[in-house]
Amino acid sequence: MDIKSGDLRDSLKVILEDYKITPYTFGLISGLDEKTVLNFSNHKTDLAHLPHEMTGHIGSIIALLSDGMALVTADERVKAIIEILNENFQISSKTLALYAKIEEKDVDEFMRDFDSLTFEKRYRLAVVVLFLFKLFSDNSQNK
Repeated sequence: MDIKSGDLRDSLKVILEDYKITPYTFGLISGLDEKTVLNFSNHKTDLAHLPHEMTGHIGSIIALLSDGMALVTADERVKAIIEILNENFQISSKTLALYAKIEEKDVDEFMRDFDSLTFEKRYRLAVVVLFLFKLFSDNSQNK
């Protein structure tokens, strides 16, 4: 595939072809219809007709789903979500530990050094963190 440097359309094409996200699915998260997604990824159209905010949002989604996925480790993602839960929703390490059935010190150690926890504890922590993030995010948007 001939990738032009920095062209969002080419990054979108990678998402669709290499990561197998369908145009329909990309449309669900971007607000675009399937035909627009395909036309944009095939360089048949641009997004100039959209509001600037929406274009920026779509660009962010494309960046995260293409390069962003490869540049950030799973542990870094979990840590970032823990920080969001703590800062935005005041969810403590103690709360996360209780739900994950690990020690509070394990959560604190994970935040300093990912490798301090076994894979089993990291998995349990990650599942709890993702579930709580989804739950709190969905409910805070409904207010």
